[in-house]
Amino acid sequence: MKKKRENLEQAIKAKIEIWRRRAKEGNFKSFLFYWDVKFFSGRDALNEVIDTLQYVHDEFKKGHSVRVAISLPPRAGKSYIVSLFCCFMLGLFPEKSIMRNSATSSLYRKFSKDIGEIINTEKWRKCFENNIFLKINNSEKLVLDSAVDVSYFGNGVGGNIIGMGSSMLAITDDLFSNMTDALSGTYNDKVISWDDSAMRSRVEGNCCRIDIGTRWTKTDVIGRNEDKYDKIIKIPALNEKGETFCSKVHTTAFYLKERSEIDSMTWSAEYMQEPIDIKGQLFKADELLYYDDDPDEFEANLSICDTADTGTDYLSSPMVKKVGTLYYLYDVIFTQLNMEFTEPLIANTYNENHIDIARFESNNGGKLFAKSIQKKVNNTEIYWKQTTSNKETRISTDSFWIKKHVLFKRKYKEGSDYALFMKQLTAYVKGKTNQPDDAPDSLSMLRRLIAEIYETKEFIKDEDKWESIEINTSQIKL
Repeated sequence: MKKKRENLEQAIKAKIEIWRRRAKEGNFKSFLFYWDVKFFSGRDALNEVIDTLQYVHDEFKKGHSVRVAISLPPRAGKSYIVSLFCCFMLGLFPEKSIMRNSATSSLYRKFSKDIGEIINTEKWRKCFENNIFLKINNSEKLVLDSAVDVSYFGNGVGGNIIGMGSSMLAITDDLFSNMTDALSGTYNDKVISWDDSAMRSRVEGNCCRIDIGTRWTKTDVIGRNEDKYDKIIKIPALNEKGETFCSKVHTTAFYLKERSEIDSMTWSAEYMQEPIDIKGQLFKADELLYYDDDPDEFEANLSICDTADTGTDYLSSPMVKKVGTLYYLYDVIFTQLNMEFTEPLIANTYNENHIDIARFESNNGGKLFAKSIQKKVNNTEIYWKQTTSNKETRISTDSFWIKKHVLFKRKYKEGSDYALFMKQLTAYVKGKTNQPDDAPDSLSMLRRLIAEIYETKEFIKDEDKWESIEINTSQIKL
């Protein structure tokens, strides 16, 4: 038994030595197995990414400058692979430098810390048979004692990277923190401008470019530069057979569950690498009005409740405070929970927020739902109404008024109902079929309620149909 164990240990050591020698000769996959065989075993789905990074190494060694793009589902290990690629390249070319930028400075600092911990080990030095140590190892930059200037540096988008040059790799690693930023034309332009100026100016010689990130839109850094890439790698979470791309990352069942629970645009972009086409986007984030503090004084406290039709729909109940012709959207219930849970949630929220008037869409059981809520609220007037107008036309018609009169919170908790509501609202595209529309639809209903109460002076109550109210710019009170 002892002899078998010794033989096994010797076999493992021999295998590790083979991987080490191949890594030193310039084989990236061997370096990955040398460093973390447990993680990379059984992840054949990542071979395309590994081969692409090997291609970058090979071309750089020849003196060529190439550019590649890589997009993978969340938690696939793309940042880990790229961090190891940085360590691999620094081991082979220790006098060269790498620039790596990300969405935030804190994310950059994490990457920097991870790489510093790797190249500051005896295992890393042994792999490349060098005796090179870190002279500077902090969150701002890494400097090997073999470096001409700096070995590894970077920052978050908009951060300072002046004074340093990248001679080997220039990397972007997820330049957008979330969908809201990615769908903001203003923020996207800021990222593009920073990439074109500050980042590009740091590139030297035959430095190669690697862009990693979720394909949020067709106008992001990768989308705008598709014709400039030598290789573009896009790996969806589910393959053409509807099966997971890698069972060691997540199972097929996990991804199918995720697809059923998150909005379709997030699924398409973040998991399937299908960028969102924001042409015709009605509610661009930078076109909306925002506020910081809730108004102390207001004339009315109103809400709309659009109940969910199917399991993938959201119940949407935005709540606003009226101040003149402006409406502060201070709270929203936006959830896919069943009615048995949403009924007490809405009643309690209306009571806590002291809602004056709330109107429910009476379609698909909404009337019975509203009547049940009516029994549980204290001072809220509950009404219901059936909508018969074309939803898409109504949303499009009301979008101008919404952008001029509704104020949204500038700051809200990530993952909250408010955040989910804003994500769906800003992702809505005019004319696109089968897209989530509960957020813009509920705001359109809210606009109709406000028009009845404060503009037509005919507040239509129970049981009446909610016909389309045609609105033109001359009718809108700014």
